[in-house]
Amino acid sequence: WGKFVFTGIGLGLLIGVTLTMAGVYRGMVDDANVMIDNSGADLWVVQQDTLGPYAEPSSVRDDVARDLLGHSGILNAGNVTYLTMQANAVTQTTGQSREVRVMLVGFEPDKPGEPAYLVAGRPIVRSHYEALADLKTGFALGEKVRLRRHDYTVVGLTRRMVSSGGDPMIFIPLKDAQ
Repeated sequence: WGKFVFTGIGLGLLIGVTLTMAGVYRGMVDDANVMIDNSGADLWVVQQDTLGPYAEPSSVRDDVARDLLGHSGILNAGNVTYLTMQANAVTQTTGQSREVRVMLVGFEPDKPGEPAYLVAGRPIVRSHYEALADLKTGFALGEKVRLRRHDYTVVGLTRRMVSSGGDPMIFIPLKDAQ
């Protein structure tokens, strides 16, 4: 009877671990697909000899997007930059400061790379110092977020915009990110 119970427990753990691994894998694939789908891009152009924008820094000149528009079949192109960093937010009501690890996304308005939808607030309309944040950052509309040496006001909130590592995203104008 003991061998039967021990074998049953072992098989149960094996099946549980297998299902857990499958769930983690599917979650990672889903996060990666959401990030790519939300960018709206059909084609990514990255720096030669790099692993792309998610694995390591990849820089191309600003005019590459405009050059791509000259090729047949390309209707729209935009520059996007990705940086992983710590964001420091100051709560307006209490004045308390907290740090959040985020993926900073610099994008050109009305171009590929802009977040597809907002769940609250409005899109970025000023060329500097406005930001869109994912709900997982914990930031609220109107909250000030310090990125490097500048303060940005959160004007809109998105949902399910996370990096491949699970870090929530903050979107700012491309020139500010550069």
